[in-house]
Amino acid sequence: MRLEAVGYNPEWAAFVARAEMIDGQERLVYPVFFRAPLTAEFARVMRGLVERARYLHRSGRSDIRLRRVIGHPVPAFVA
Repeated sequence: MRLEAVGYNPEWAAFVARAEMIDGQERLVYPVFFRAPLTAEFARVMRGLVERARYLHRSGRSDIRLRRVIGHPVPAFVA
């Protein structure tokens, strides 16, 4: 699993990220969030985001999921 674009949404009081999971021949990306104050410890936030991503992947309850093709590089984002 890999977390991308980790940020903080003050309106939700939550950390947000894109979580990429590799499952067989698929790379699936889920939007995840973890409610915690901005001052939360880094390890706690990362653990919360990873656990949420694993839950969404295993349960199949994610309303939004992106499929990426295996073997193609992830496109670079320009700010």
